[in-house]
Amino acid sequence: MIKFSYYVALVIFALIISVSTIKAQQFGVKGKVLDIETYQPISGVSIKIANTQYATSTDNAGEFSITLPEKQTEYVLVSTFVGYNTDSTTFNLEQSEWEFIPVALVNANATLDEVVITRRRERASEIVLLEERRLSNLMVEKIGAQELSRKGVSDAEGALTKMSGVTKSASGANVFVRGLGDRYNSTTLNGLALPSEDPLNKNISLDFFGTSFIENISINKTFNPALLGDVGGANIDIVSKEFSGEDFLEIGASSGGNSQAISADDFKKIDGTNWFGSLSERKTPVTDLRQYEFKNSWNTSQIKTPINSSFTLSGGKKFNVGNGSLNLFVMGNMNSEYRYFDGVVRQTNTSGALIANQEMVRSQYNVSKTAMANLKYIFGKHYVAFNSMYIGDQGQDYGQNYGMNIPEEDGDIRLWRRQHVVDNHLLVNQLLSKLELTDNWKLDLGVGYNYVAANEPDRRTTNLLFRDGNYRFYNNANGADNERYYSEILEKGWALKAIATYKFDNPQDLDRKIEFGYNGNLITRDFDVRMFYHNVLGDLTVTNGIDDINSSFNANTLQSNYFELGTNWGRTSFEPNWYKAKKDIHSALAVATYQFSEKFTGILGVRYDKINQDIEYKLQLRSSTVDPSIIDKNYILPSLNLKYALTEKSNLRAAASMSYTLPQFIELAPFQNTFATFRSEGNPDLIPVENTNFDLKWELFPSSGELISVGVFYKSMKNPIARVETINNLMNYVNIGSTAQVAGAEIEIKKNLLRTTTAYGDNVLAAGANVSYLYSDQELKTPAIQFVEERSALQGASPLLVNADVSYLYHGSGWNLTSSLVANYFSDRVFMIGTTSFKNVIEKGVPTLDFVANAAIANKWGVNLRVRNMLNPKINLERETDFNENIVLESYRRGVDASIGVSYKF
Repeated sequence: MIKFSYYVALVIFALIISVSTIKAQQFGVKGKVLDIETYQPISGVSIKIANTQYATSTDNAGEFSITLPEKQTEYVLVSTFVGYNTDSTTFNLEQSEWEFIPVALVNANATLDEVVITRRRERASEIVLLEERRLSNLMVEKIGAQELSRKGVSDAEGALTKMSGVTKSASGANVFVRGLGDRYNSTTLNGLALPSEDPLNKNISLDFFGTSFIENISINKTFNPALLGDVGGANIDIVSKEFSGEDFLEIGASSGGNSQAISADDFKKIDGTNWFGSLSERKTPVTDLRQYEFKNSWNTSQIKTPINSSFTLSGGKKFNVGNGSLNLFVMGNMNSEYRYFDGVVRQTNTSGALIANQEMVRSQYNVSKTAMANLKYIFGKHYVAFNSMYIGDQGQDYGQNYGMNIPEEDGDIRLWRRQHVVDNHLLVNQLLSKLELTDNWKLDLGVGYNYVAANEPDRRTTNLLFRDGNYRFYNNANGADNERYYSEILEKGWALKAIATYKFDNPQDLDRKIEFGYNGNLITRDFDVRMFYHNVLGDLTVTNGIDDINSSFNANTLQSNYFELGTNWGRTSFEPNWYKAKKDIHSALAVATYQFSEKFTGILGVRYDKINQDIEYKLQLRSSTVDPSIIDKNYILPSLNLKYALTEKSNLRAAASMSYTLPQFIELAPFQNTFATFRSEGNPDLIPVENTNFDLKWELFPSSGELISVGVFYKSMKNPIARVETINNLMNYVNIGSTAQVAGAEIEIKKNLLRTTTAYGDNVLAAGANVSYLYSDQELKTPAIQFVEERSALQGASPLLVNADVSYLYHGSGWNLTSSLVANYFSDRVFMIGTTSFKNVIEKGVPTLDFVANAAIANKWGVNLRVRNMLNPKINLERETDFNENIVLESYRRGVDASIGVSYKF
């Protein structure tokens, strides 16, 4: 398949090279000139391309346009106006026909120092993204690194929750877009498919991508053929940072803590790893069930100072190589974070009576390491770029549940403890190129290789029973209640693209072009798991205390036959439970863009996806030879996007499309994954979801950096997938019915509220807000499962989403300050569909409030203060009983996170 993809790209390349020279098209530079103090447009500014005769001046809106005869490696745009300092801006045209340049002119009499000027020009870059949004033919929302910093956003995940219709799960790491969760969304890096670092999820955890990594993030809620077909909610594309400007080296560090972790009396540390994330063992050491060869201890230690920390290093440099330039950007980051929370976990029977009521405690430590290098060589009209990214993420978790849990005798108390490490590694390598073959032909090539290694080495679980004043081992499943667990996942994938673009000449220079080409997404995954059961043969009483399990399970007690060691296959076999998955998606696409007039543009496209997905697996009582999981599908996915410019400042947009959603490997493989409060199991009989999407949006850009938009949308899904509770605490995935619908409305506002200037500096107060209303409905009807209700809201769909921020900016002499208050809220939503006589589990609405302040001093030093989750609300999962009472199944608080950091730029 890889060779096939290579040959497709080669054929397209050869075909384009053979095309004879065609009449030149128009391209050049457009932009807007602003006063750096007022951000108001300036008319009559003289705009010239240095060392050429090409020149113009800005109109009443401060806008300009210059047509250029050819594409060079670099151009210099010179802007002059009476009473203002001359500005020179370097740009190139290798990525597009027209480059948009924001120009911020400084009044000659202004007393602003260089630091203030730099920060104000960064503000102008926010205006660029809004201008791109206004000019784009597609419904794409973008947020750039500068706006992220101003709003106190430290990573891509936080960035998305500032966009309309997007919210984060309070109990998980993923985002919901228009009520659709992980399986319905897709993530790309520089336009190429990006896997998750955690095999339990489809999409990568976005909090790895800090602002030092990000150039901008775009979210496309409407499908078009350039996107992966496996998307129902949105495609999230992260554009990695490239070097531009002057050479630099920057270092930074921060420290802080979680309010609950710092105040905890007994923060547990598990054995087998350390602060840096090094492991004492990755694979099972056991080769003989008669020997106890485990290296890690059952017993925990205590952490007295759980202090969070972060370290960052980044730099960039430009080299002149031959007739082109080579830009290098590198960054590295390490974050360590402690969290502690306590609460309750409960379970009910079908009538709502409690059968489990336990106190819950969690001690969590997470250490993540991110590194990225970008090399970009620009030569003539072309460029070649190489991106390499590594993410190492390790979570160390100690959990304890204490209390009643389906008692066998009156007064029985259960103590459940688990220590586990999740050690995930992701390596991404991308080679990207854009070539201007002629004035009308363009080629976009890309290949990415992704490698994921995910291990859970030596997960230790103990189950104890407190009865008649003594603790004893709970030993009802031949040792499976007290086990050590090792799992390994290895995933490899190729992402490929070869897209050719031909632009048609026309006298009006309207946007008329056709794009066609190939995408490939090829993935293999191997998973195996081994479980070692500790079956107690002697006295079940815990004699040396519940915190010294080592004295009960060790080499001596094994030899003395106090217990026997077995596996999930018995006492004679080391064979693992396993699955092998393979997914090949080959896609052909064609897109025609036709601008009928200066106001009206239409984009008609189609994508053909050939999908082959196969999962082989073997468990003790089940295998793919009897119950196979195969998806062999062909999809033709049409799309239509329309844009009408009502005025120079307002647009009306419409879109319609079809897409699909594949069930993920973890949802198909019939393995039970056991977590602290629930279990999940895959379903090999799942089939893909088919999505039909409609969008309508009106946008108004009142002035530079401001936006008002109102949109409505409707989605229809055939064979929707949802997680359901089939028996106590066991979640399954099923095609829950034949149809589901999601409809809603979104309002977004960005506005500058106040601006004043004094002798000491100036003050800016800005605000932004977006509100989304969602309606969702799905049929509950499948032959294998009995539901309480006939219909339900969609899993994860909150009827109300609100995101808002208020920012205060002070620009003074020699320093400046930016502070932001950011609020988010989602209303109650379905967490899990109930079955039999169980009603739905509801995730209660959660408000969040964050504060951030950044100060820049002398253009060298930076100081930041962040306080997250200031309200520290309860996170609750609830279920209604037959008596119309709400039972809290899980409740805890995450604590308040605070940090202070400093950086220095050389």
